[in-house]
Amino acid sequence: MKNDYELIYLYKNTQDDDIFQIMIQKYSPLIWKNIHQMYIEPKDYDDFYQEGIILLHQAMLTFDDTKNKTFTRYFELILVRRFVYLKNKTKSLILYPKPELFESVYEENFDSIQEPENLAPLEKKIYDNYFIEKKIVTTIAEELKISEKSVKNAIYRIKKKMK
Repeated sequence: MKNDYELIYLYKNTQDDDIFQIMIQKYSPLIWKNIHQMYIEPKDYDDFYQEGIILLHQAMLTFDDTKNKTFTRYFELILVRRFVYLKNKTKSLILYPKPELFESVYEENFDSIQEPENLAPLEKKIYDNYFIEKKIVTTIAEELKISEKSVKNAIYRIKKKMK
């Protein structure tokens, strides 16, 4: 078997897939070692492995043997830096639902609510303010000049009648 320098030189000139497969077999354990050392989540193993293979290809094309570095150290340096970058990036990519995406669904649910029958006059006012106009309890209590507790009790009775 030829050494890394010969394989890299041949690969730069020919782009032969067989040479690349030899290098993949040789450097796969190094890629997996770095994946496990960085405590990557198991669901991301394959993504990081594929990234390692892509980096191997790039390292083979950009390696300069005049810099007094071995290919293994050069590749490992690139690999570790990229894995650190990707690991930090995945933390910032946690998806949070955007409220505007659910706004229409949320409103449709309230539009489909039927006003319950047999509401007392006070309950009717509170129903309009709380469920239709979406006012908060303290505002309703101030407008109707009643206690917040009375408003909350009325909302409870309205919800019970809606069932």
